[in-house]
Amino acid sequence: MKPIITFDEYTKVEVRVGQIVAATVPEGSEKLIHFSVDFGSEQRTIFAGIKEWYAPDELVGVTTAWVTNIPSKKTPFGESSGMLFACDTVDGSFGTAQGKKPYIVRIGEEVPLGSEFH
Repeated sequence: MKPIITFDEYTKVEVRVGQIVAATVPEGSEKLIHFSVDFGSEQRTIFAGIKEWYAPDELVGVTTAWVTNIPSKKTPFGESSGMLFACDTVDGSFGTAQGKKPYIVRIGEEVPLGSEFH
């Protein structure tokens, strides 16, 4: 488990519902998938290092959770304006070192795009 944080620290993280409307692997990328994500009131470009586990076409149309208030990050393929919110396994094994596939939580159609987690 990670260190305890205060409620104020927790409330600073903005996690919103967004739908993947386009997904591609940038030419020359070994890890990143480029996403266009619809948050209802806006669309964002977000890159995620999950190419090892997912094909872009299987993710188009998926509605999931995204961290939306972190600073934009430049990649060799463009600027990323958010972060995919994915789960690891209960035992903590996640990523290439452990060979485990991150789990992308699917959110039902009844939840409006842009909704915020609390």
